[in-house]
Parts: sequence; structure tokens; C-alpha cells
Amino acid sequence: MLLLSMDLKDRIMRKNTWVLFSPFLLLYVIISIVFAQNTLVGDEGRYLMFANNLLNGFYSPPAPEINLWNGPGYPLLISMFLLLKLPLIAIRLMNAVLLYFSLIITFKTINNYSSKKAALFFTILLGLYFPIFQILPLILTESLSWFLISLVCFTFVKNFKQKSISMKYVLIASVSIAFLAITKAIFGYVILSMLFVSLFMCFISKFQLAAKKSSIIFLLSFIFCLPYLIYTFNLTNKFFYWTNSGSMSLYTMSTPFEKELGNWDSFSELLDNPNHTAFIDSIMQLEPLKRDEALKYKALENIKNHPKKYFTNWIANVGRLLFSYPYSNAEQSIKTYFTIIPNMFIIVFIFFAAAIGTIRYKSFPKEILFLLFFVIIYLFGSSLVSAYRRMFYITMPFWILFISYVFTNVINITFKQID
Repeated sequence: MLLLSMDLKDRIMRKNTWVLFSPFLLLYVIISIVFAQNTLVGDEGRYLMFANNLLNGFYSPPAPEINLWNGPGYPLLISMFLLLKLPLIAIRLMNAVLLYFSLIITFKTINNYSSKKAALFFTILLGLYFPIFQILPLILTESLSWFLISLVCFTFVKNFKQKSISMKYVLIASVSIAFLAITKAIFGYVILSMLFVSLFMCFISKFQLAAKKSSIIFLLSFIFCLPYLIYTFNLTNKFFYWTNSGSMSLYTMSTPFEKELGNWDSFSELLDNPNHTAFIDSIMQLEPLKRDEALKYKALENIKNHPKKYFTNWIANVGRLLFSYPYSNAEQSIKTYFTIIPNMFIIVFIFFAAAIGTIRYKSFPKEILFLLFFVIIYLFGSSLVSAYRRMFYITMPFWILFISYVFTNVINITFKQID
């Protein structure tokens, strides 16, 4: 009877968790509907184009006119909506559902280390992180990426807290990371970097079991990415080829001109800029792969010849990544505070938590340390090319987990337990 009573209580608590965060689902749905545009905005048209390509049996046009501007992860997901001929508002509402699921997952992740009340408090903070609200009405990858990172955190915690290797959580983590990589190509390089980090840490005795688990996860993640990499190899004859858009970001980031700060510009904007007109005009008639190579070559040449300017651009890029400021030749507005104010507090808490964590690193759960490596490698890689603030947004589920652990376990701030 006692076991039955505890099981019933657990079921009620699980159901209550879904109800507990339902106001956020309602809020997200309202934002998605009220602020939805009647026309496609920015990158929305490209994702829908790729989704339609998938439904027609291909992803990129054949060589030489390839188009791998982004990976197929998000188009694969939204193609299901197009296949069912659902209206575009259904895809926008999916963002609300993904963020809602992320809150449930994050709550359960934090609850592994903290009381339910503490987990509730920090998850509410995540749910109220309003810069992500801008993404809700848009057909963009950020809500999916946010959800996948929250799932990666949950599965890492579940797997690493067990003495044995749980293939269930290993597979979920691996698939989530692989889907991140084919959604945002930079995670393909993160997978490879984390595989090397994990294998190296296998030689450190206190990290051996954790490093073994991490190595298996990232090795499987890479294996799950192989179908896409084989596809891109057949198109390009290039190994480990993820996208042909990274060269553009690297080129704009490497700009050596004094009044330019390395923010991303489109081809049309570069053509209108006297500093870039001649070079961009000279490559516009090239095939996509050759244009990609020309942009990379010119970017690396700029970095080699102007390292101090690239470092200046990098500092500005970190500002854009975290605070959406500064941009060259762009009129700033009061809307910038929409990002600066919340992120100012987040960054202070991250640095505070990181400082304490550095001092007390021996007591830190190894799964959180490996997740920290994962996120830091991603953010550092993002900072090397022209970055947007939404590249930082998607890591918030991890940072809330990180901050919550420090504030409830390391410096011993306690929360009264929910009855």
C-alpha cells in the first residue's frame, strides 16, 4: 500500500508539473498568434523552400549549383506541417510548444540537484527570459535549438548520475546533439571538439567513467550525422562539409576596414559598400563552391594581414553575441535595451557562478562540467564568425542549470521545500 501510495503521488506530481507550467504555454501561444506576420520575414522563406525541396525528394539542387546555406534539421521538422497542408501559423505555434516542453525538461533537470521549489524558481526565470519571445512568431531554428539543448542537458544528467551506461539516455542525447548539428552546422564542429576533449579526459583517472560516457555520446552523434555528411560529400567531393554559408560570415567578420566592426552583411549590402564592391562583384558569377572557397581564402588573408583588426572585430562580435551591440553603419535604437538589460544580469550571474565553480570545481558534477565544455566550445566558435544574439539565446537552458546548481549546492542558498 505504501509503495502504491508513493507511485500515485509521483504520478500526480508529474501531471501537476505539466499544469504548473501551462500559463507559460498560454503566454507563448498568445505571443505566437498576436505577433505573427502575414508575410514571410528574413530567413523564413529559405527554410520553407528547403522543406518543400525535401518533400520533392531532394535537399540541394545538384552540382554545380548547390545550395547548402543551412542544414536540413529544421526543414525536415517543418516539412511534416507542409506535408499535412497545415497553415503556417501551425509552425509558429510549434515554437510555443517546444519552449513549453523545454521548461518541463529543465525543471526535471534542475530537480536532480535542488528542491522542487528551487527548481520551480529557476525554471520560471527561464520561462520569463523575454528576448526569446521575439523568436516565437517566426519560422526560425531557435526554438528547436533551445528545446534540443534542454534535452541534451536532461539526458546528460540522467546518464552521468548512474554508475552504469544507460543506452536509453545515451541514444537520446546522441540523437539530440546530431539533430542540433544538422540544424546549426557549428555543432558539427562542436561534436568533433567534444569527442577529442572526452577522449583526452579518459586518461584522467577521476574523469574516466564520465569521459567514457561522453565519448560514446559524441561518437554516436557523429555517426548519426554521417548520412548528411555523405550526402554533402556526394555533392561537393569535400569531406566534413556542413554548409556553404560559413565562409560569408567569416569574410564579413574579417573585414579590415576601420569603420566596420565585423557584423554580417548580405551580398547586396556588400555590393553597395565601396570597400567590398570590387571583390564581391568578382565572385558573384562563380559557382557556389568556388564562391565559398574564394570567400574563405579572402577572409583568412584578411585575418593574416590584419590580426589586430580581427581581434577588434572579435571583441565587438562578443558584444553582439551577448548584447546585440555594436553594429557598424547601423542606427541604434532603444530596442537594444530589450537584450542588454536581461543579459546584463545573466552575464553577471554566469561570471559569478563560474568564479565560484572554478574555486570549487572538484565538487562540481562531472556532467555539468562536460556540458559547460560543450556550451563554451559552441559560443567560442560562434564568436569567430559574424554572430547574432540569438546564438547566445539558445544556450539559456544550460546556463539556468549551471547557475541554479551553484546557488543551491555550492554557496548553500536554500529554498523551502514544496509540501
